[in-house]
Amino acid sequence: MPTVGGEVRFHRGYNGNCLVNAFAAGLADADKIFYSAASGVGMPVVYLGAKTGRDGVGGATMASAEFDDTIEEKRPTVQVGDPFTEKRLLEACLELMASGAVISIQDMGAAGLTCSAVEMGDKGDLGVALDLEKVPVREERMTAYEMMLSESQERMLMVLRPEKEDEAKAIFDKWDLDFAIVGETIPEDRFLIRLNGEVKADLPLKALSGTAKPRPRHAGRRTRD
Repeated sequence: MPTVGGEVRFHRGYNGNCLVNAFAAGLADADKIFYSAASGVGMPVVYLGAKTGRDGVGGATMASAEFDDTIEEKRPTVQVGDPFTEKRLLEACLELMASGAVISIQDMGAAGLTCSAVEMGDKGDLGVALDLEKVPVREERMTAYEMMLSESQERMLMVLRPEKEDEAKAIFDKWDLDFAIVGETIPEDRFLIRLNGEVKADLPLKALSGTAKPRPRHAGRRTRD
């Protein structure tokens, strides 16, 4: 939250729960709102923006962790932001949306590529297949686990109209940002992850999102007759 004087004060009620909710309200043209629900089978899934690194891996779980003497061990989970790249990504996405190339688009927030791909597929009632060797990376020998859960900043995921591929890529080349087709939408309820031809994950996509349920408290307990 930007502050004019450089200081923020919180009520003592936040000592036990430091969660702060904020939102922005405004007006928008209904035909210029872009949603994250994937649409169409066999449509390209495109990675946009900055490269993926090991920073931010496990960041979502760290947000709920306690900070103690092991805090230095958690340092790799902190995202490294780049405001200049963020500005270029913003401008490129606005230009991309005006081109008519976007079917759906979503930011890579908590849980990175995993969350964005799963949510897009779930909302569109589709599966998603990803080839991780096509993901732009800035560190060597990254594992599938690290690429899928990295929370590196300034990245978006898009489902693209195939006939607009060259036009969309030219926009991101102009802004000196990565543009890579990393997968496609599929009709089955599957989340299929490959790296260099090897299947790293193959599971029902909706089990990670729409139909995911908390484990019952009694699950796994043995009972007597």
